[in-house]
Amino acid sequence: MHLHFLGIDGLAASILFDPDHQGRWPQLEALFRQSQYGICDCEADYQFTGPSWTSIYTGQTADIHGLKDLWGRPRNGSKAFVNVSEPYIWDILNQNGLTTGVATMPITYPARHVQGWMIAGFPSPRLSVTGPVTVPADFLVDHSEAIRRTQPLPGIGYAWHDQMTLAEDIEHLKQTELRKTELVPQWLAAQPVDALFVQYSCLDRVGHELNNYARRSTPFDYRHVYELYDWFDADLLPKLLQVEADYLVIVSDHGWPKWAEEQGSHDQHGVYALRGPDVPAGMRLDARNIDIMPTTLDLLGFTPPPVAGHSVLLRSSELDLIDEHLEGLGYL
Repeated sequence: MHLHFLGIDGLAASILFDPDHQGRWPQLEALFRQSQYGICDCEADYQFTGPSWTSIYTGQTADIHGLKDLWGRPRNGSKAFVNVSEPYIWDILNQNGLTTGVATMPITYPARHVQGWMIAGFPSPRLSVTGPVTVPADFLVDHSEAIRRTQPLPGIGYAWHDQMTLAEDIEHLKQTELRKTELVPQWLAAQPVDALFVQYSCLDRVGHELNNYARRSTPFDYRHVYELYDWFDADLLPKLLQVEADYLVIVSDHGWPKWAEEQGSHDQHGVYALRGPDVPAGMRLDARNIDIMPTTLDLLGFTPPPVAGHSVLLRSSELDLIDEHLEGLGYL
């Protein structure tokens, strides 16, 4: 497979790159040492799921692609997935002869027909699948689907948070993510593709769940966020990295603050990483969400179309040539 594009919703630069946490998450630190990586900023006015993921997919700002609603609903002038006219990255890969598998990437309902297969992501009112891939009827696209299947309670959400303790809720969140790691290899074995796009939401959901329980007088304790990062690093990330591909792209749509004493909210600073042949290992270069699509195409050797973002890829071979040139001029 050429590309594994891994979306980690809410993976936060403010948390990961805080010097106080150095050494706490060895798997992530090892990944960054092997990658070009950095902060991935979303637009200050759109620090949330719908607009930011759509900017990642299209390389365009929210004003250009038009999807501005938090959950991609056609409200207050926002477009929805069904009528965004800008080409998505998997459309461009298909046009260049690559097949794609798109699994639970946010704001992709209803699933579109692609050269490959697509499983629509959150929010989805029902399971929506295109292409020759089999998805179990009880598959949860996102942990939040289990929540919304319980009784709605006006003003405070759903009965789930009264029926489950916070500890039980977080354990269910973990198991939902682990189930997906079991299914992804099965989907790839049944229907191989050249490029896989798949998203995991646990690092974002945990913050929202703390907020949900705080509304029910459960003490707000941000340490649960760090503990889920511990689990992500030790248990989930190694499973995600078992998917073999020439190139790996990891990106988050926004971040979370490094600490909160009461109900938290997103911040602008997500994370990205690129790994593969000719990618400079351990080089930090910050980027914007609109840069991820053209950077990914550049990584695969395709010329990106004209978009608001631009490629931030620096190839090791090009850096070596620059060093040779500077050395020949006596600067090094």
